[in-house]
Amino acid sequence: MGRVGLVRTLKGVILFLAAMAALCYLVIFPDYIREMGTEDANVTWLVTPGIAAVSLSAIPIIIALVLFWMICTEVGRDNSFCRKNARYLSGIGFCALVDTGYCAVGTVTLEALAGSPVWLLGLGVCVVGLAIALAAFLLSHLVLKAAELKSENDLTI
Repeated sequence: MGRVGLVRTLKGVILFLAAMAALCYLVIFPDYIREMGTEDANVTWLVTPGIAAVSLSAIPIIIALVLFWMICTEVGRDNSFCRKNARYLSGIGFCALVDTGYCAVGTVTLEALAGSPVWLLGLGVCVVGLAIALAAFLLSHLVLKAAELKSENDLTI
């Protein structure tokens, strides 16, 4: 697969992920939260704040998808190893850390307020979020090193 095909495929995946996130945040999560509220009278008062809190967690995801789109744009320009991409990858790692921390706080809060059994799911999401953050930070470091090497090689005759 050539560079153009790779960029088109990656951008298609980004659009697919954005559509799936929209489906989850606009339909699936609110329905699940409402269902939990109707099943347990102790958490009925948490339905509206719960939907708002879960909706806030979409912000870092949207930012990360935009940063990934920008990386793909640089790859399309044949500028894969540049300082911009290293910064974008660091931004994705930061978004993953923020969302992971937010998920951890939300999981602990939900457990403390309602005794909800969602903590295992929250723990799984936190582990995945940490893995994404670590991978993004590592890739950022590697891209930055490659950009430095490329810069040195461009200066040699």
